[in-house]
Order: sequence, then structure tokens, then C-alpha cells
Amino acid sequence: MNLIIKYFFVGILPLLLLSCYKDNTSIGNNQITELDISFPNITGAEINMEKNEPLTIDPVITQDGADKAMTYEWQVNYEVFSTDKKLVFPCSKLGKYFIRLKVSNEDGSAFKNFTLNVNSPYEEGLMVLGQNEQGDGSLAFMRKYSPAEIAAGKVESFVNNVFTLNNPGNKIGKNPTDIAKRLNQVFISSSGEGKIYYLNAKTFELEATISAADYPDFKPVAMNVPDAGFRTAVILCEGGKIYNLALLENLILSNAKYSQTVMMKTGFGYNLNDCFNYYWNPATSQMLQYSSYYTTNSLQAFQNQDLVDFFYDASAIYVITKSRTTPAVYTKTVFSQYIQNNSTKLLDIKEQAVLNVIGGDPDLNPSSPIVVNAAFKN
Repeated sequence: MNLIIKYFFVGILPLLLLSCYKDNTSIGNNQITELDISFPNITGAEINMEKNEPLTIDPVITQDGADKAMTYEWQVNYEVFSTDKKLVFPCSKLGKYFIRLKVSNEDGSAFKNFTLNVNSPYEEGLMVLGQNEQGDGSLAFMRKYSPAEIAAGKVESFVNNVFTLNNPGNKIGKNPTDIAKRLNQVFISSSGEGKIYYLNAKTFELEATISAADYPDFKPVAMNVPDAGFRTAVILCEGGKIYNLALLENLILSNAKYSQTVMMKTGFGYNLNDCFNYYWNPATSQMLQYSSYYTTNSLQAFQNQDLVDFFYDASAIYVITKSRTTPAVYTKTVFSQYIQNNSTKLLDIKEQAVLNVIGGDPDLNPSSPIVVNAAFKN
């Protein structure tokens, strides 16, 4: 009996000890402050901006509860870009960007993200190459907007100095002379610098600078650069010297086919197979044609005549001349692209006629501006 009582007391002792523990804990009553993020100027999951158009976002942050200190972290493509509350993103490079804002307080964090597309503002529009009174070159661009964009309030206007804007620290240099587009590039020549600049057509960022230290007289004035995949272009320089530009190798080469000096005027045209370059040799009164396959000229077609002007249009080269003995007599001669027949070497004249001059002798010369209009071409 005593043994039973002893075990009974031993068994009940843990219960007595447990009942003596006092629980002083209580359920937490501190309120957690939740965060909410909104971007007032962004309504969708994806937005579009133009290159060099800064994106500014001043987020609205609300705390559901007591105001607590907050920290901010803007991520661009999963890398920390800024720890300021306001985002100012320069949009200096084309591309697609994942942008996320992380806002934190002592209770936790909230996130909000969107996708940014930085697009080219130079897809379609008008380029103007110019220079100031000191001869320093500049490039301006006016973007063409769609009717819907204009109705929405967009205004077509020039943005000046886009070369320097997209190439900080670089300048076109003295005496810019010509501008041309080839596929995905824009070419700018400078006679003062003796250089040709290659720009990316969508960004206007400088991709290459071409010069010719071996040719001191390489002072480019006009570039016959076709908007096609040809490997070579012909460059007319000061003094009437002609050089070749190897478009893929970025090299200036001497032109062995045309070593003579030509008039400071040129024109060109091209088709799927060839590019045709035209010049006037004042010493021989000849039209010269230089292409990838043939070097031709007008032979004696313009003997005792002076050039008024020439231009390429609709797969033909038009030449306007006037008689040296009777200056009031103007003649229009229309050649095929190669001027001569490739097989017979005879002149390939499509049309020739004396022009009727009304109202006296017009003061026309090779520097006169040309506007080609099909209605008046005849």
C-alpha cells in the first residue's frame, strides 16, 4: 500500500509543477503598415519612349497605417539603377527594358513594374546638314508624324545638333558638304576635315570615321552613295578629283579609271545590278559615266557646246547644253544609263532635240537648282 502511494505522488508531481508556470505572453497588437505603389503617368504594363526623351516617374506611395521611414530601389533589367524616390531614366539607348520599383519600410516591401520600349525618333523625317558662320557643321532632324499623332497634339519641328546630342564630345567639323543614307547608315562628308562619318540611321550614333592620310587632296564635296548594298561609292573632291570609297572595308582608294579633273558637279543612279556615276569633263566637253562594270563617255556628241546642266531620272541621263557659237540655242540630249552601247560602243541616245527658249536667253549654268517634274521633262 505504501508503494502504491509513493508512485502516485511521483506521477502527480509533474502536473503540479506545470500548473505553477505563469504565462505572461499576449497576442501582438502593433499594426503592420502595408505599402501601395502607383505611377500616375503610366496606365499600362508597357510604355514607349523615344531615344533621348527622358522618362520621369514620381511614384505615389501610400502606407495603410502609421507613416514609417521608407527606402526606394529602382531596378533596370534586374540591376539597381537608382535609390532615389523619383526615377529619371535618360532613354539614351534603343531597346526593351524591364523596370521595377521596390519600396520598403520596417514591416516589409512592395513592388511595381512595367516594360519600357525605347524607340528611334529618326525612322522617318527630314535631315538638314548645315554650318554656322564659323564653318562648324551641324545636323538637324524633323520627325514626320502620322495624322493620328498630329491630331493628338504632336508638332513637327526641327531638333538641332542631333549629331552632338547622340555623340557627346564629337563634332562634324568644318565645312560639311554632303549627306546620304545607305541601308542602315547615314553618311556625312566634311571637306574641311577631309573625313566621311558613318552614323547609325536609327540612333545617329557614330560608327566609323573615314579619312585618307595618304591622299592630302581628299576633300570630299559630293558622295554618290546609293541606298543599296553596293560595295563601292564614288566621291567627288575639291578640285574635281575623284576617289573611290570601299563601303565594307572603310577605305579611300584612288580612281584609276578617272584620273582627269572634272567639273564640280555629279549625279548618279542605280538599279539592282549596277550604280551609274556621271561627271562633265570641261576640257573635252564630254559626259563621263563610271560604273562597276563600264567606263563610258559621250564621245563627240557635245563638240563646241558648253554644259548647262545634267541630271539622272527614270533610268536615263538628261544633258542640257548650249552652243558656243550661238549661245541662245539649247539642246536636250537623253542617253541610256551607260551613255554608250556596251557591245557596239556607239552612243545610245534615246532622244535629242533643240529646246524652244521663250522670253530671251535664260541665265542658266551648272549651279542652277534642278527640280525634276515628269509633267515638264519634255
